[in-house]
Amino acid sequence: MSNARILIVEDESIVAKDIQNSLIGLGYTVAGIVAFGEEAVEQAGILKPDLILMDVMLKGAMDGIEAAERIRREHSVPVVYLTA
Repeated sequence: MSNARILIVEDESIVAKDIQNSLIGLGYTVAGIVAFGEEAVEQAGILKPDLILMDVMLKGAMDGIEAAERIRREHSVPVVYLTA
């Protein structure tokens, strides 16, 4: 599954970059990095990733749980939650 395209949803840029570097090192393709739940829902429809890595606590009006529910409902993309 090394050709899998993964969308990273993380509002801490250093953490997002570290995740991106780890995924690339493992042979995955990073479809994009977004920091807000609303943006994650929108980009899931545009980028059509195979998987989304979702931070639970996000800045903005929509947290990661709500964003993941909308993504699964509207775009049928699997989501794996991340949290510190």
